[in-house]
Amino acid sequence: MIHIHSPPGLGCGLLRAAPGRWRERMRIVIMGSGGVGAYVGARLQAAGEDVAFIARGAHLQALQAGGLHLQHPQHPLHLPQVQVSAEARELARSGPADLVVFAVKLGDTVTAARALGPLLGPQTRILTLQNGIDSVGLIQAEVGTTTVRGGVIYVSAVIDRPGVIRSPGGLHVIVADAGGGDPVMAAFFEACGRATALQAKPTDDIRAVLWEKFIALSALSATTSLLRAPMGAILAHPETRALQRQLIEEAVAVAEAAGVPQRAGLVEEVMTKLAAMPANFRSSMSEDLARGKPLELNWLSGRVHALGQQLGVPTPAHSTAWRALVLYVDGQTGV
Repeated sequence: MIHIHSPPGLGCGLLRAAPGRWRERMRIVIMGSGGVGAYVGARLQAAGEDVAFIARGAHLQALQAGGLHLQHPQHPLHLPQVQVSAEARELARSGPADLVVFAVKLGDTVTAARALGPLLGPQTRILTLQNGIDSVGLIQAEVGTTTVRGGVIYVSAVIDRPGVIRSPGGLHVIVADAGGGDPVMAAFFEACGRATALQAKPTDDIRAVLWEKFIALSALSATTSLLRAPMGAILAHPETRALQRQLIEEAVAVAEAAGVPQRAGLVEEVMTKLAAMPANFRSSMSEDLARGKPLELNWLSGRVHALGQQLGVPTPAHSTAWRALVLYVDGQTGV
């Protein structure tokens, strides 16, 4: 177990040292400190960045009392002290953020984006690591001229209990919009390069990247939620493996009809990546379903279903997933 002692509240930020150059230490705020947000923030704080977390409820109280624990088979981590608050305005006392990592559930996007105001300065960037293909537009509509960059993250991480994030290992990669050489984003990529168990790669075609993640995530979220089973069991049975492939194929067909062509062989690539995941991997949506929490179904299988109807593309597997899970979309454990 790695223990990191880092005094909170320095608030030094990412300051210009000379034209075109930035100081290495960034002021980063994690909006949404659930599994993904807390994982990224913990890795960046351990790498020396000035990180603050926005959290709520019992999770907030646990972070204030005992810091942040990250359970990971190869790289566990404990941060005894973290900057954390329920309010953006409290964190803004140290000045605006250089970067906001936006990782709330999609249903909370508008409310969370509106709350960011006190943290936004002329040079602030918002990097959304949310699921689906709609996040950038939803946030941009609420934050005016502040630049929003799209990104995706491939990591399995959930709140095991307040103050404790559990990850089974496997992938831990961010792919994000480079913004044509945006210096704040360049500093973020460098910071991730200094971190343990966190990689970040720039792209100049974030739309294609978002769609590729959407194709894979909507498919694996559907199977792990519908079947109440981990990926290893799903791929081990020929019928459920065939369902997994069908869901991917349908999402690819919708993408191409929407004018986002996908490369040949993508379906097989996704199946191969799923097979390389830990056998006990479950999607965050299946974890939310099991805990009676709201689901991101509307933006995953529900979005494939709606686009299929709009574009005239049959999506029988995704439509079934949408219809079978829609009664639980608001978090009910039974009806």
